[in-house]
Amino acid sequence: MNTITDLFRNALGKGRFLLPRQVVVQGSIEATIPGRIDGNVKGDVKTEGLLVIGPQANVKGNVYATDLVTYGKIYGDIYISNKAVISNVAYIKGDVNALILEVKEGAVIEGAIRKSLAARRGPEPEKAEEPDAPVAVKNAPPDEEVASWF
Repeated sequence: MNTITDLFRNALGKGRFLLPRQVVVQGSIEATIPGRIDGNVKGDVKTEGLLVIGPQANVKGNVYATDLVTYGKIYGDIYISNKAVISNVAYIKGDVNALILEVKEGAVIEGAIRKSLAARRGPEPEKAEEPDAPVAVKNAPPDEEVASWF
């Protein structure tokens, strides 16, 4: 099993991107490679593989990745298809959707926590409700059960 140190060490290898602390991105980031963000992003971040959010980083948008290790601040929903690790200094204002979740003591999450096999797909588009239509769970994938750790 990979430890946080192993995940962190692997985040800066070949074929990975790095957004330094001095950089501000105004817009979304989409990458087919894993990476690390130490700067500020005002938009969604979508990556394949591991995404590391450094302690000085701020992301104001939704985050989509296979794996996530965060030490910084995220203001948006998180959709992780495998494992999310929320460190003891992380701050998240949004929902966390992940298959596996590790939250360190001291982390702050202001939002719902969901265990979802379809976390990678992100939220389903909202549909106009018919007057007699059954009530559906918002953002729940169709024909798939959303589980809880509790």
